[in-house]
Amino acid sequence: MAVWEDVVTTGLIGTDRRPVPDKLPPSWGAEPDHAADPAHVVLSLAARYRVVRRAGGLLQSCPQGTVAPTNRQPVASHAAHEILDRLLSPPQADLLNLWLIAAALHGQGVAASYWTALSIVAARSSAVDRTALAQALGERGVWFVEQNPQWNRLARGLRSPPQNDGPPEQDGSGVELTEDAVRADPELIMRAATLWSDQLSRTVLAIIGSGLLRHPVARYAAAIGARLPLQHYELLRAAVQQITTRAEPLTAARLRSVREALLILERTVWLRMEMRSAFSGAPIMVDRVEIPPW
Repeated sequence: MAVWEDVVTTGLIGTDRRPVPDKLPPSWGAEPDHAADPAHVVLSLAARYRVVRRAGGLLQSCPQGTVAPTNRQPVASHAAHEILDRLLSPPQADLLNLWLIAAALHGQGVAASYWTALSIVAARSSAVDRTALAQALGERGVWFVEQNPQWNRLARGLRSPPQNDGPPEQDGSGVELTEDAVRADPELIMRAATLWSDQLSRTVLAIIGSGLLRHPVARYAAAIGARLPLQHYELLRAAVQQITTRAEPLTAARLRSVREALLILERTVWLRMEMRSAFSGAPIMVDRVEIPPW
């Protein structure tokens, strides 16, 4: 077996006096080409040896790397990922959760090209739903997260079993969830265990439109937008029209606050409708509600 000294000797005394080495160490990764010009072969071997030395050589053996599991769930459509692009630029954790939950409900996953971006957002914000993210990533995506030591905490969260405290109660106080109860305590609607009736949806929209909500109206509107039944979207159009026909017009400050809240609510509900269409392939059958600049 030739070694580097043999190549050096051949180069020093000349290939006409000493032949090019027949065999090379396996770590060099090649055999000499005896059909080529011997001088060229020696120079090529010298260059190859320099590369091997700089690279550190090859290990005699190396343990086999772990094999990533396969993902069995289908990947969401291009339209769904276009929506995801919007939610990642800039990242919006609450709306990202809606996308992840919608993907899980439709049994679809997120494309691998989005794993890094989602993991970065989730590692920085505990507001991202770990259970929904794990379902959207799939087994292969969760494995991918586990390969980065900087994402150890996120990986543990993705592997943790989902918290299941049993079905939620109809409301938090034992009071029947009626329109009057919601008017008295608007937060009760957040804990409704069943699909809202038309009247309940009208009630919460009227609460927002009244301008009298004591809670932060923008936060409340965003929460309502995430929960309003999609088939009640048209009720928002009527709620907007009622703002301009009030017997007692709102002050300019309250009108601005109400409009901001309605914009947030409408955008959130419309986003959910876009998601449903993107994941299911069904078209949106209603026209979008416009919030006028009062």
